[in-house]
Amino acid sequence: MLRLDRASPVPLTEQIVAALSDDIAAGRLTAGTRLPSIRQFADKFDVSPYTVINAYDRLVALGRIASRQGAGFFVCRASAEPQDPARLDSGGEIDAMWLTRRILEAGDHLVSGSGFLPPAWLEDTLSPSLIARALREAGDAHTHEPAPPQGLPALREQLALKLRAQGIPADAGRLLVTNGATQAIDLVCRQFLRPGDAVVVEEPGYHILFNRLVEAGVRVLPMPRRPDGPDVDRLEALVREYRPRMVFVQSVLHNPTGWDASAPVLHRLLTLAERHDFLIAEDDVYGDLHPGEPLRLAQLSGLRRVIYFGSFSKVLSPAMRLGFVCAEPSIIDSLLGQRVGSVLTGSRLDELLLIHLLQSGRFRKHLARTRERLARARTRSLSTLAEAGFDTSGAAEHGLFLWLPLPDGVDADALVRDAYDNGILLAPGRLFMPLGDASRYLRFSAAASGYARLVDYFRARFAALEGWRTMRLPSPPG
Repeated sequence: MLRLDRASPVPLTEQIVAALSDDIAAGRLTAGTRLPSIRQFADKFDVSPYTVINAYDRLVALGRIASRQGAGFFVCRASAEPQDPARLDSGGEIDAMWLTRRILEAGDHLVSGSGFLPPAWLEDTLSPSLIARALREAGDAHTHEPAPPQGLPALREQLALKLRAQGIPADAGRLLVTNGATQAIDLVCRQFLRPGDAVVVEEPGYHILFNRLVEAGVRVLPMPRRPDGPDVDRLEALVREYRPRMVFVQSVLHNPTGWDASAPVLHRLLTLAERHDFLIAEDDVYGDLHPGEPLRLAQLSGLRRVIYFGSFSKVLSPAMRLGFVCAEPSIIDSLLGQRVGSVLTGSRLDELLLIHLLQSGRFRKHLARTRERLARARTRSLSTLAEAGFDTSGAAEHGLFLWLPLPDGVDADALVRDAYDNGILLAPGRLFMPLGDASRYLRFSAAASGYARLVDYFRARFAALEGWRTMRLPSPPG
């Protein structure tokens, strides 16, 4: 009997697909069985017809049911299940690609170390009715054509309005639309970095960035990240010795720590950039999740020596690959040439949808709801992880990430493998170290770490470790 859990973070569509798939696999629904009509199913389980349509469509695509014109939906004959590519084992080297692939192909795993928001939080952003409304309002006769390489002018105007509200001197000519922040990083690397250049990055920092810099053949110089921002004393020593071409930083809701940079640190960083003639690439992918009004380098510098970039993929939907770069017009022009040379342009459909979300106020309302949900989820996750045995005293105040140390004596890689084999995906701190140095930390998602399952798992593992230590203690004298 299908039971829907309306309090679950799993969307109703996915619950229906999973339940019917289980019934088919177990033989409770045999080949040839006719399923209820869409309307009957919706009425029986008190869900929308749209939810049932989505579920049935998913089951058809999976080959578990078939649609017969005018007759309805029928269970298909059982066949050998193909191997699920998402069911990756824990083998192989644990590196940035290991983590990224498993986050993107998580399957049934509890993903506690992800940089994405839970899918259930994003259901109001990309419904078919909203997409249809956005296209109607756009009245764009060229819907099936690609967007201009720099991005639709109306979208760049909306982005400029958003950034100016944050104190960043943006206009349409200072903006380039990208396929997410990952492409922004790629374009910056292509245009400004050459093999052998010195580049300073934060330690810990964004693991995908490190991979891209290695591909560019540059010399990566780690700069420790503190709770108040980059270690500018260390940066000054690095720039005097190596004269770096560029420094990559995250001023707001830093990944993986969640910390914000202070005004004195940001001012000193800009002074060093001016004095030693280097560029700063400021990554603000998670800044929209901040509940306050944090400072950004792009705001303080007026974009002088700063290439500022962000993304909507994290807060709207990973399926919407839209980001932007904001910089001086000469920099935008050079990055535009790189974009045309690599991917030509972007999706007009995605850009029209984002215009609608920004103009209608839906984006602003979605952000307000998401920040409230994240604040509640942070409280739950901190409580859960503290109960599980973690020291949460150094956790950041806001944002998606919790950067927490493991108890002494825990082998992080061994724990990550064991957790994965037990259905839990963790993000080990070593992957966020530019040179792959060891780390006692794990990155947790504050949106997805409030489950009792984590308490049970960590308590069992840490208790086993403590028992092993006790057995190894020397006997007291005499």
